[in-house]
Amino acid sequence: MIFEGIKLMVVGMTTVMLFLSLMIFFINLVARLTRGVTARELEGIEKERAFQAEQRRKAKEAASMDADEDIAVIAAAVATYEAERFARA
Repeated sequence: MIFEGIKLMVVGMTTVMLFLSLMIFFINLVARLTRGVTARELEGIEKERAFQAEQRRKAKEAASMDADEDIAVIAAAVATYEAERFARA
């Protein structure tokens, strides 16, 4: 009875070990077969990141210019207000 349990355990563990070994083999095989596609995909991702970084940089520059214009407009409005205020006094 104990011998049958040990035999069942060995058969089960061997089956699991073979299944996992085959799975690792096929995963490595697929990785080797798709190496070129993966390299092209990574290259595309890097180009997309560079493009997005450039777009963010341009957006920041545009926002900076807009902020400078806003400051100039506010300063002109304050100067006009003060000039009118002191002209009345």
